[in-house]
Amino acid sequence: SRGALKILRINRAYEVLKDEELRNKYDQFGEEGLEENKGWGRYESWQYYQEEFGIYDDDEEIITLSKIDFESSVVNSGDVWFVNFFSPHCSHCHHLAPTWREVSRELEGVLRIGAVNCGDEWNMCQQQGIRAYPSLIMYPSRQKYSGERSKKSLLSFTMSFVATNVAELTWVNFNRTVGREAGKAWLLVVF
Repeated sequence: SRGALKILRINRAYEVLKDEELRNKYDQFGEEGLEENKGWGRYESWQYYQEEFGIYDDDEEIITLSKIDFESSVVNSGDVWFVNFFSPHCSHCHHLAPTWREVSRELEGVLRIGAVNCGDEWNMCQQQGIRAYPSLIMYPSRQKYSGERSKKSLLSFTMSFVATNVAELTWVNFNRTVGREAGKAWLLVVF
């Protein structure tokens, strides 16, 4: 209907006005300049935003990262991160999402799990060398995961980046060993 088209045009104008890059393109080239956007920052229908916006936007266990916090939270933090670079248009990304959530819950407190929406953060994804979706990268080593996308395989890969010490405790060495590692978490398996 004409009313719906008018609302779409108003919404499009708002999107252009709030985005400095799009505003500059419009000022220079008019509507045609916006069409040359080659998929980045293009207008999407309400259905797109309702159904396909960020795959992980509502997940508490997965940290959605943007360019603003990526450097400080991931690259410069010294923490171990496993980051999923995805596109909301990628069917493989949508298929991986339930497994990524399970892996995140399993690894809570062990390492950090993040996700970057390359539809929104395409410039940062290019800077990180992302060429395909989903791209799963371990930080700070920047090692790309290329194995099977099962929970078991992903957990096995991540655990190779977690530093662990195994000690056999006896009545004789218990106080000395645990005392030397004071302040660290212990997992005790009793036989």
